[in-house]
Amino acid sequence: MTYILDPAWHAEQARLENLADLYDQGTAAICDQLGLTSGWRCVDVGAGTGSVVKIFAERVGSEGHVLAVDTDPRFLEPLAGEPISVLTSDVTSNPLPTGFDLAHARLLLEHLPVAEAVIGSMVEAVRPGGWVVVEDLDWATALVVDPPSEAHERVIRACQELFTSTPYDANCGRKLPRMLRRAGLIDIGVRTTAMPLPADAELGQPAWEMLIDQLAPRLLSLGLLNQADLDAFHRLWHDGDSICLGPLMVSAWGRRPAEVARPAQARIR
Repeated sequence: MTYILDPAWHAEQARLENLADLYDQGTAAICDQLGLTSGWRCVDVGAGTGSVVKIFAERVGSEGHVLAVDTDPRFLEPLAGEPISVLTSDVTSNPLPTGFDLAHARLLLEHLPVAEAVIGSMVEAVRPGGWVVVEDLDWATALVVDPPSEAHERVIRACQELFTSTPYDANCGRKLPRMLRRAGLIDIGVRTTAMPLPADAELGQPAWEMLIDQLAPRLLSLGLLNQADLDAFHRLWHDGDSICLGPLMVSAWGRRPAEVARPAQARIR
């Protein structure tokens, strides 16, 4: 897999934990709505630091099972033990185990040029009647800020320009419902959330600042920004007054019917 973000970055765990703080509650609410309960078998694909894995484990209890899948299991391995197991695997090239009641992935498909193939693998991983839940960002709301800020707009537009030369799909979120339908799922549901992200004089805005700090070397080397632009961006999110919307989180889910017919090109090869 090729990610625009470096998993070895010194603050990557803190960045992922910040995202978990923003989105875990919404993920849990969706899965609870779908019936997640004791005894279910769940797989979290691209499980990261394992925050969703822990939510699943609390719900399924000792009678259930939660499989955490990631290419980099360093944050997941300490969680291994009933009912959690860890699998080191690249889902773009390896099929998932099967027989799950729920397959989930968050902030994964947007990084993958074979997103539909991975959804196909997740569909095959769940039993007939099982659920697939995918959650990814759409940068449609990323420029929304009050009061208007040239510093914010300059940095966000530079990121969007950077994305065009990488596998990262900044419009992935809006495509999820269609991809689930194309995969043969039924009972499709969608929820969208644009998180309000306020400036804090002391803490700044970690969701934005850690992302930009990790992307900064590439943004600078490509001439998309200069250091003054980055400094202005950091000052903005410490002004204690500004507020923006994060990228739109699109959560989409669907149920596998008794038979799923999918296009051959959607399969992982």
